[in-house]
Amino acid sequence: MRRLIASAALALALTGAGPAGASTYTDVLHVYQQTGSIPPCRFTSPQLASALKAIDTYGQQYFADFSNAIQDALTARAAGACAPAGTRAGPATGRSSVSSPPLPSSVTPPTDAGVPAPIILMTVVVVIVALVLAARAIVLATGWDPRWAARWRHAWGEAGYRVSGGWSDFADWPRSRR
Repeated sequence: MRRLIASAALALALTGAGPAGASTYTDVLHVYQQTGSIPPCRFTSPQLASALKAIDTYGQQYFADFSNAIQDALTARAAGACAPAGTRAGPATGRSSVSSPPLPSSVTPPTDAGVPAPIILMTVVVVIVALVLAARAIVLATGWDPRWAARWRHAWGEAGYRVSGGWSDFADWPRSRR
């Protein structure tokens, strides 16, 4: 892994004059190659940010440990690791007080809003459909069959027959025009 990083740094150095941030990038990369980490106080935050921006897509994919080392250094600087001893926040213990910020508990924060109207409407429709199906099941189970129900079944069956006949006539119409 380090051999690959070293060859990438060598290739970058041999390409000649590059962008202005390239020398900062190579300096940060050289320190990372030597120590395996990046001391947060060795570079300024703009230099670390510039080195982080200089990592291309290939480097981000295959050298994530280098990107993570830069991020760790930036996080340590933001936590005050390089501040004078009297201005550092937190307890003065031997351990590092660098910690990542807490993750949010939810992607969307809770609100005081009630249930949305479309959800209420869908619930009402589902309840009505369930009641109608339950009533139908009860009617079928008891065998109740009023005369008007028989007439309605016959009317709907006749309408379905006529619509299917009209549709088949419509489907045959383009074939008869050929």
